[in-house]
Amino acid sequence: MTDTQFRGGPSADPAVAAHRRKQALAHGFSLAAEEYDAANGGFFNPIGARLARLAGLRPGDRVLDVGCGRGAVLFAALAEVGPDGYVVGVDLADGMVRATAAQAAGRGLRNVRVRVDDAEALGFPDRSFEAALSSFAVIFTPDPVAALDSLHRVLVPGGRFGFTAFGADAPGWERPGAALNAFLPPQLARLRQSRAARYNALGRSPEEAADLLHRAGFTDVRSHEHPAVTHYPSADAWWQAQRAGGWRAALEAIPAARLDEARRAVLAELARLAAPDGSLRRRTAIRYTTALRG
Repeated sequence: MTDTQFRGGPSADPAVAAHRRKQALAHGFSLAAEEYDAANGGFFNPIGARLARLAGLRPGDRVLDVGCGRGAVLFAALAEVGPDGYVVGVDLADGMVRATAAQAAGRGLRNVRVRVDDAEALGFPDRSFEAALSSFAVIFTPDPVAALDSLHRVLVPGGRFGFTAFGADAPGWERPGAALNAFLPPQLARLRQSRAARYNALGRSPEEAADLLHRAGFTDVRSHEHPAVTHYPSADAWWQAQRAGGWRAALEAIPAARLDEARRAVLAELARLAAPDGSLRRRTAIRYTTALRG
């Protein structure tokens, strides 16, 4: 994938740029789908379970998981709603959808469905769900207003919406990313460096998120942060987690002749953060936001 394809590409037509951005996100996560859960499930799965609990899901609820990935929220929500409930996962990345659908089928789950769909134009009838959840997904959509309007439409009155966003990292964890940025094409480096470029208003701050939610017709907006601690047994494990995550496409944009050099530069920075045994512990604040459909 080229730099222009990943970034969305300059375009006089915002709709074209947004479409390219979605294609790039879908491509990157599809590349990582098979390795994603093994490398990153230890981080994402507890967050998904916490979000499902905060949403106050009840037995028998119909739940939509937007940006379901490998099921961090999907399977946690299913445990909350029980055999009389129903959970649908949607994702732009067909690779994620195939892998998660196969996992659900392998577990013999009959009240789960996974399909490709777009948060900004959900293909469900009005008032289809009692709850909608999205862990680290709606914060990336190019048009968060359209996404919230779509979510509001498919929820029943009083339905619950919850999502997660990244807060601050522990000091020092910006250095490995900065080392990697030096090897990326300029537009990708700017995307990684800038919070405003990576996330929409839902992901940037609780104040911006609350404003968007209220304007979309949601009420009782509540946000709080809770720390997530990730343990990497080695610097190599951190590198593998990046390759198995949403930045897979960005790493593949590094010229092949410089990839080993980039890896060495990143590992040198990680060594400064490591414990004497070479392991790493990364502490990240996670913002949980919930709201009710007015």
